[in-house]
Amino acid sequence: MSAVPAVKTLVAVWVALLVLLGLTTASSYVALGIGNTLINSGIAVLKVGLIALFFMHLRRSDAAVRLAAAIAFLFLFFLFFLSFGDLLTRSPRPASWQPPAETSR
Repeated sequence: MSAVPAVKTLVAVWVALLVLLGLTTASSYVALGIGNTLINSGIAVLKVGLIALFFMHLRRSDAAVRLAAAIAFLFLFFLFFLSFGDLLTRSPRPASWQPPAETSR
């Protein structure tokens, strides 16, 4: 096997990324509630995987490079996980530019 993927493979991955981008955009027009977030997160994971394996050449790199990439992704996961945990513990407040909600008397 060659060290660099064939041009056909790279073009196929690029087309797959464009299709996934189209799916992400199309899903924003369908009201699925929490399903939109789950679907778009899954699509994002697929896109990251394709980019890491083919454009970053992690499939054919040394074990040390793969380990460093895995640690970086794990660290990123922890950052998102902790941020999401913080977001879940906050009470919802209106944005500062929105007028306050009127109370009925």
